Amino acid sequence: MRKFSFFHSKFWGLFIFSLLIFLFCYFRLKPIFFQTVPYTYDQGRDFLKVQEIVRELNPTLIGPTSGIPGLFHGAWWYYFLAIPYIIFSGLPVGFSIFIFIVSFFQVIFFSYFLKKEFGWLTALIFALFVTGSSYFITMSFFVISSVFTFPFILLFLYSAYLFLKTENKKYFFWLFLWIGFILEAELPTGLFTGIAFVLTLLLLGKLKLLFSKDGFKKACLGFMIPLTPRLLFEVIKGFPQSKTVLKFFLNPEFHNSKPFFDIFKDRLFLFNNYLISSFPFDNSYIAYGIFAISIIGIFIAFIKSDKRIKNFLIFPPLMIVLFFLLSCLYKDNFWSNYYEGIGYYFILTIALGFYGFSKLENKLIKNLPWLIFVFLFLFNVSKFAKETKNNQVVNDGLRKLLITVNRIYEINKEKNNFCVRIYTPPVIPYTYNYLFDYYHNFKNKVRPTINYANNQCWYIFEDDSYKFRIDQYRKDHIPTTGKLIKRESIHKDVFLELWRDYPQK
Repeated sequence: MRKFSFFHSKFWGLFIFSLLIFLFCYFRLKPIFFQTVPYTYDQGRDFLKVQEIVRELNPTLIGPTSGIPGLFHGAWWYYFLAIPYIIFSGLPVGFSIFIFIVSFFQVIFFSYFLKKEFGWLTALIFALFVTGSSYFITMSFFVISSVFTFPFILLFLYSAYLFLKTENKKYFFWLFLWIGFILEAELPTGLFTGIAFVLTLLLLGKLKLLFSKDGFKKACLGFMIPLTPRLLFEVIKGFPQSKTVLKFFLNPEFHNSKPFFDIFKDRLFLFNNYLISSFPFDNSYIAYGIFAISIIGIFIAFIKSDKRIKNFLIFPPLMIVLFFLLSCLYKDNFWSNYYEGIGYYFILTIALGFYGFSKLENKLIKNLPWLIFVFLFLFNVSKFAKETKNNQVVNDGLRKLLITVNRIYEINKEKNNFCVRIYTPPVIPYTYNYLFDYYHNFKNKVRPTINYANNQCWYIFEDDSYKFRIDQYRKDHIPTTGKLIKRESIHKDVFLELWRDYPQK
């Protein structure tokens, strides 16, 4: 007769996983429902680009500039965003809904893979961390190109498992296909991932498989597919990015070069932030302790597991180390999103480390990961309890701009033509431009002009810590003969002003 174990029961595994999925949805759907999701310069710019692709049938081969001067993000992000633009008819929060849906299926499918290969504990640990992580919560509805790396990082990890388990060269096609898409979504992340993977193959003694005739051919084919739009852009425009890369290696120029020790500290600080933000709480000491325990578990799992999966057990921590070392070689300005998605490597390392303890015979030590799981699960429940008690809706993010635009339309509802001029700290008001386009294209509202109508114009001012920039804007955009007719506060950071121009006779 089979011995019953609570911890290995399919019923209890599914029950706990269902609770985690409920919490996963709650933490993310609340800001989507209230439309308090982030909405900044980047989102406005990207939404306008998608609108141009879909409505004006004007496709693109390249994305906006990356943090590295002379290099650009890929175009696939915009075609990805075209899906929610079409489905939700341009609805601004529709993009966040779509990102949430994609994130939801990511955690479902990757948890299923971990359950199938490593058991319930590994799958539940992965799901628990992703569910409660402040970083992953935000990135599950934040419409920014770096989240486009997430599904491909998980696909890369899955393909790495299959390759390291079977050593079948066909997986090189898939591995480098995903690396290519990661690179197109977030250029530095893709570069670090590709180089770190090749170095990992070297350290694991698998590099000869990549450079075999069949392996190299499959890798090149997979890598070239996502890069096709970029390569076409290069050919048409005379290889501007290729020249930038070549110049960087032959004659490097640094905008903000630092001593190696300062670079090392900066990278360590970023790594620490990503590690801590991967946990469902902000206590760094507990996080360090749990991560240290997981590293011990990795060694246990490596010693006691089947040799077919030994290499995959050390794959995530090895990639983390290589990511860090490679990033220390880059001496110029370094943004935190260059590490985008590395949280998955931290979480997978923890999940596989806890799996290692299941290989031990001592019941007390063997069940230690489950005790830690319960402890972490209670943090998620506590966060849920606090969220349910917090009924205050803050007019921030997308909601703040929607209130502003709706107020403009309410004031001018009887007019067929009215003027609106906008000051936002990024200077170019992509955010408001998209909202006015959305109301015009899908709600049959009047699209305001920037020219004075009936000698009047409404000004939207967003607060700026550099007050002189607002003063300069006023000098440049408000007529010297103008008179302030009305002023209205929309938000602590946003106010409206109605100005009338009195042309001199």
